[in-house]
Amino acid sequence: MRKIFKLSVILVLLVISNYRINAQASINLIIFPELSSIDFAAFDFTSTRNISQRLIQVIISPPGIEVMVEGKVDWQKDERSGFQELFRFRTKKFLSRNFSNDEINNSDIEIENTSFNSDLTSDIIKKGKPTGLVGIELRLLDPRGNFISKDYEEISFLNPTAPSINFPVDGSSYDIGSIILQWTTSVGATSYKIKANYVSDNAINLEEALNSGNPLINDYDVGTVTSIRLNDILKRELLADTNIVVVVKAFVHGPGGGNVLNSPLVMFKTNATGTKNTTVKIGNPDLIRLVNLLPPQFSKEIKDKLMNGEIQPEQIQITDERGNVLSFSDFIEILGFLEKDNSAIISITFSPK
Repeated sequence: MRKIFKLSVILVLLVISNYRINAQASINLIIFPELSSIDFAAFDFTSTRNISQRLIQVIISPPGIEVMVEGKVDWQKDERSGFQELFRFRTKKFLSRNFSNDEINNSDIEIENTSFNSDLTSDIIKKGKPTGLVGIELRLLDPRGNFISKDYEEISFLNPTAPSINFPVDGSSYDIGSIILQWTTSVGATSYKIKANYVSDNAINLEEALNSGNPLINDYDVGTVTSIRLNDILKRELLADTNIVVVVKAFVHGPGGGNVLNSPLVMFKTNATGTKNTTVKIGNPDLIRLVNLLPPQFSKEIKDKLMNGEIQPEQIQITDERGNVLSFSDFIEILGFLEKDNSAIISITFSPK
């Protein structure tokens, strides 16, 4: 009888001990920063094809207890859509430890079962680069499948695009005294670098001309601004009556060091000394940002006037769909949102005063 009592006490203590361990166990999900440019396929944590793309780290405490992990990945296309489940998985039992997504199915952490939304998965993988929001939920389970702890994180993808140079205008000529370089925003860019060089009249390859000899500007980092006086960053004196080719490079961080997105090359000419000033006028930078969002069918005359400064912010009254007048500062905030997702633009109408 005493042996049975002792055995019962031991079993109770083991149950209490196991309960305390489970009650104190936790799982934490850490998203690696600056994941603004990766493939959708990288979220298939169960595939050995993507072991080079480390996206998340999982912290489980305490270490050394037998657990399972259940994971779920959802996708929200845009702010007007709800989340849809891409896939979920459950691991086999393993001894708790910290691990990254590239260790799943490539170590002692093995997949027991998975389920996919095959139609949705196929559609978004075809897109190549992620857009919208991706939600990742991980649940920590005991060996019997009972819930212990969970964590959830979201990743917002900005789908960056290469910048385009607004000024100088390709093929135009400018006085050498003050040449403004202005370009469109690349959403997600952490900095921009400028490179410029002379190019001969008979040059065939502008890329070769840009990278040859001693550049006028050699990958000068201007930070996050989108407009700068070209003369302020020259390595040497600018000559009159010469051709110049320029590129703007946007740097977007991500796995493997990130991406460099190059603008199309622009070639312009400096005026000969004593010639008439033919410099193109530059409009308000924020109105130029607006022009970049206007649809192709929008009035070219109005676009040109916005670009060259004939129309200034104080001459414009901006209203919402209910006819409420917006301040220019409110408009700038909306502009930033639209640059991230121009699919949110339903229509733009212009009424002359």
